Amino acid sequence: MEFGKLDNFDDVDWSLPLDDPKNTSRLNFRTNPVLHFGAPAWGSKHWIGKIYPPKTSPADFLQFYSQSYNCIELNTTHYAIPDDKTIQNWLSKVPKNFQFCPKVVKDISHSKTGLVDKMLLAHWLDFLSKMKSNLGPCFIQLSETFSYQDKALLFKFLESWPSEYKLTLELRHESWFQKGVVLPALADYLHTKNIGMVITDVAGRRDVLHSTVTTDWTMIRLIGNNMDQSDEDRLLEWSERIGEWQQMGVHDTYLFLHQPDDIMGIEFATLAQNIFMETGFENVPEMKILDDDAGLFGDELY
Repeated sequence: MEFGKLDNFDDVDWSLPLDDPKNTSRLNFRTNPVLHFGAPAWGSKHWIGKIYPPKTSPADFLQFYSQSYNCIELNTTHYAIPDDKTIQNWLSKVPKNFQFCPKVVKDISHSKTGLVDKMLLAHWLDFLSKMKSNLGPCFIQLSETFSYQDKALLFKFLESWPSEYKLTLELRHESWFQKGVVLPALADYLHTKNIGMVITDVAGRRDVLHSTVTTDWTMIRLIGNNMDQSDEDRLLEWSERIGEWQQMGVHDTYLFLHQPDDIMGIEFATLAQNIFMETGFENVPEMKILDDDAGLFGDELY
């Protein structure tokens, strides 16, 4: 992920913003909250010998991925809407409780005409319907230049979005944020539509790191730095904040764990597993690490 990437992050303030004071009024406590761990892709050959057995074919990566992670940040759909054969292949590889969280195709999200193209939206919604019970929240990522001045186009799109599909909104222009929260009027509107807000925690864009929750699920994209100490520190702080949100009424938390080129993705997810288990979370997704006779992870994970 290049958005917000820094080569030197020694002076970054990694602390989370104070909680949005309106979160409590938007949430109602529910029991048995669920924690979801996901990666941005399942195709990394660096994971062979970690969670993919040696000589695993790329065609079988998803099957093994879904035995460790319980969701996927489905970035491939940003570039093209998959055909029926691809969809059926995906569904055949995963268990019933696995969730795909597709990124809205760029022809919609990165085009001002696409945001109001009803035929294109219908095509996208047809794809969502075919994902059946394996469909999680999808998210629309607006471009970095899509500012508050473009709000009319955004609201037209959101008004067209059907309530039966969960949607989460990712904004990147600084005009949508203030003092660590999403613009209050926007957050109130999203709450009435049951539309969520993506939270992105990345070194070079601390302005988009917000604390606003508008639905009973939340989607957090945590961008790591090659297992720098800051990665562990942030996971610890996020475990505390997510625990607080679960007490308030957040039922589903989707934590997408990024590392550069996905090389250290399994190590990052294993670190997250250990931290969330040690801080008292139940039913934490467990990485199915292969036998580590060669000291694959060493003593550095936790």
